[in-house]
Amino acid sequence: MKTTLDSSPDVSFVPNHIARRVGAEVQRRIDALKIGQKMQDLPEELWHKSFRFYVKEDPTRVGGPNLRMIRLDPSQPSLTVTAYIFNKFVHPYENRFITVCEAARLQGFPDEIEFRGTLTNTQLQVGNAVPVQLSRAIFESLYQQAKVFGFKGNLKALSLFSGAGGMDIGAEQTTGISTLVSLDNWKDACDTLRGFLKHKTNVVERDITLVSEPVRFWKHESETDNSPDLLYGGPPCQAFSQAGKQKGLEDSRGKMIFEFLRFVDSLSPAFFVMENVSNLKGVAGGKLYKQIIEKIDSLGYNCTVDLLLSADFGTPQLRRRLIFLGSKKEIGKIKMPVPTHNAKTENLTLFDVMPYTTTGEAFLNLTQASYSNVNMIQKI
Repeated sequence: MKTTLDSSPDVSFVPNHIARRVGAEVQRRIDALKIGQKMQDLPEELWHKSFRFYVKEDPTRVGGPNLRMIRLDPSQPSLTVTAYIFNKFVHPYENRFITVCEAARLQGFPDEIEFRGTLTNTQLQVGNAVPVQLSRAIFESLYQQAKVFGFKGNLKALSLFSGAGGMDIGAEQTTGISTLVSLDNWKDACDTLRGFLKHKTNVVERDITLVSEPVRFWKHESETDNSPDLLYGGPPCQAFSQAGKQKGLEDSRGKMIFEFLRFVDSLSPAFFVMENVSNLKGVAGGKLYKQIIEKIDSLGYNCTVDLLLSADFGTPQLRRRLIFLGSKKEIGKIKMPVPTHNAKTENLTLFDVMPYTTTGEAFLNLTQASYSNVNMIQKI
């Protein structure tokens, strides 16, 4: 996806920038939407029958209308990007849903990355990723604090649950962090990350639960005898996400947090960064969160936890992520990064804070999307 502020490349050179054609009824809804409008702003005759039931007939309904479609506002950051926005987020100016390429820009991915696999898999890779700018801010802050604590040279890192590399690319863009190994069991995502990082990182495709000896794995794959200085990753969050069924630990993916902590226990890095969904604290009435914190403490780590808004760090998206920053107790405690962006437009020169990056800025100089010949099956 090579684009610059000075050129508009031919669309044939823009990977993952294909808009799916939709049926006539869905197209009428898209055509009628104005900037910032949602399904409930449309004339009722254009509502999907399931939406009409939810709004007017569902006896169990609690709260306001459910988001089914929105035309993005180019003057604002987008709402949270997930794997399910590709039949919900309408382009600010064009009468179509956004493409994988455009969603990747909202996640802060560099234009050079090409997502591999089927359309569904590329959508999942983008939607599941941690925003790159947020990751970079966390790693830059951590590295600067590590230097204060006496660490010299690059921090050698191991990435777990790497996916398409939102955290890995953020680390790669940070001076002072070298990710030697990235681990994930998703072939398409590994191919995506491997294609972008080239030979900078050993991207290993393997199920983490089958890695019985993390120390042996690390030494073999990193070709070093020293333990990693930093371990980072985002264990699968679908079991806790509001967008999913929220089965928590009943879902096998919900147990991956403890796989991450198993690697922390075995490898004993000086630092770790773990991210997850914003509502993790509320799972099982807070019991899971308490269990995680107690486990981290028992492993000998201080832990700083906070909910960070990605737009505060330059991402053109209002995505919140729960961040755990761990450091060995004998080292000290790591602080969260200081926001670099703000929604307010006045007095932004104070502390060099900049205005939020907008959807319009994210899509700047991106060529018009081509269209596939396959109709998208819509459920909106």
